[in-house]
Amino acid sequence: MKYYHDINIEELLRKPIWQMTGVEFCALTQFANSQVDEERRSARQVLCHGMKELADYLGCSVSKVYTLSSGGILKDAVVSHVGKAIVFDGQKALELANENKTR
Repeated sequence: MKYYHDINIEELLRKPIWQMTGVEFCALTQFANSQVDEERRSARQVLCHGMKELADYLGCSVSKVYTLSSGGILKDAVVSHVGKAIVFDGQKALELANENKTR
């Protein structure tokens, strides 16, 4: 059972809206909004503009990012590449870098 502020959400989902009290309706609305916010946060893309910003995000040196990029490891993380301006998906770059760790 899921509770939100001491109110059983599963019971409220089965209850008609016209039978809910104001407190129950507000609790259900807040619960639904919190679920949507969690989904948005988890689906949000972290964009890193340039090698330095990606290095900061990954917690490594800029030269390491250049090495990963020139080795083709980060090619799937590139969102946009126009001239010298490059934008990376930070989360995808982190996944790719972790997959290709050298020991």
